Amino acid sequence: MSNSSRFVVATHVLTNLAVRSDERLSSDRLAWSVNTNPVVIRQLLCSLREADLVDSKRGPTGGFTLAREPDAITLRDIYEAVEDAEPFCFHTNEPNDECTVGEHIQPVLGELLEPAIQAMLDELDSVTVAEVHEEIFETADGDPLEV
Repeated sequence: MSNSSRFVVATHVLTNLAVRSDERLSSDRLAWSVNTNPVVIRQLLCSLREADLVDSKRGPTGGFTLAREPDAITLRDIYEAVEDAEPFCFHTNEPNDECTVGEHIQPVLGELLEPAIQAMLDELDSVTVAEVHEEIFETADGDPLEV
């Protein structure tokens, strides 16, 4: 069982692109900021491009830019672009239906978790990349950010 960091890393990448909106950033440069392998970043950027959140250009002057203004990209947009599973997922093995708990746990939990999932998506929908960018500058006390 593992957790995904795709959403957090994708938000990091898009915030970097918002900070440097006047230039194209390479996957190597973005990977430097995230402190990960550029291949990881390129995979995320592919999903973000398919969701029309980033644009790319090849060649020596190439790189990535935001496809929309930072205030038009919500955290929900990012989440839905890069996460392929529900935030709560059931184990791959079916529970033992000879056990009362095993027989009923998945439908009961599915129903109980639905409002929590919707609340999370609603909250993500209320925050934009521009707001993340602003919070970072406030937290950094206006220090210039190196991207």
